[in-house]
Amino acid sequence: MMLGLLALLAFGMTFLGGLIPQAVVSRVGMRRLFAVRAGILLAVAFTDLLPEGLALHRTIAGFTALGAFGILYGLGSVAMLDSCPEYLQECRVHYLGAAALLALSLHSFLDGFNLSVSFGAGELAGLAVGGAVILHKAADGFTLTSILRQSGLSSARTWAILALVAAATPLGCALSSLGLADLPRPFAAAVMGFAAGSFIHIGATDVLPLVHKREDRASIAAFLLSLTGVCLLKLVPHGHG
Repeated sequence: MMLGLLALLAFGMTFLGGLIPQAVVSRVGMRRLFAVRAGILLAVAFTDLLPEGLALHRTIAGFTALGAFGILYGLGSVAMLDSCPEYLQECRVHYLGAAALLALSLHSFLDGFNLSVSFGAGELAGLAVGGAVILHKAADGFTLTSILRQSGLSSARTWAILALVAAATPLGCALSSLGLADLPRPFAAAVMGFAAGSFIHIGATDVLPLVHKREDRASIAAFLLSLTGVCLLKLVPHGHG
């Protein structure tokens, strides 16, 4: 029930983000939002998903985590995998063609897939990732529509692309939840490892540029606070484990 609600909220927030006027949102504010996201996802990856995966099968979980990081890095080097860093860094390298749209849809699909996997590691992990995904989807809708409009696309095509990317998140969530119930241990370890590697890639992409923007100490503080907050919540007794 909670997983489905979060998936629907992620879908709706993508469209809500697309309605926000460009003049209302500053790049500094967006950067701080992604710093929070990075802290949450890195904390969940290292304290929930990786330990769960390694407990199921050490070798498979480790290799799939590394593989996920490498695959996403490779995709990001040839196509626009995430519209948010492109917008923040005013990147003009990636062409908005079929490969970029496919990569964006894959990224959105993985958001939903990994959200479902996170609930498999515990309710706290699932809720933390759900909050991060919802925040990201609002930003995703804003940045994607901004980039598409700057590229000269009509409003109709912009909203059609936004709908495609938004729908991929609940689709990934649904397919993941259907297949996770009775997975053999090696496959479950692979799924946990892949989700962990994905989160590490996203978190690193968000937070590494902050190291070179030392004038914005609030972003570093936001990252450290969100990272510490999730880790402290792990110390509170809850239903999992």
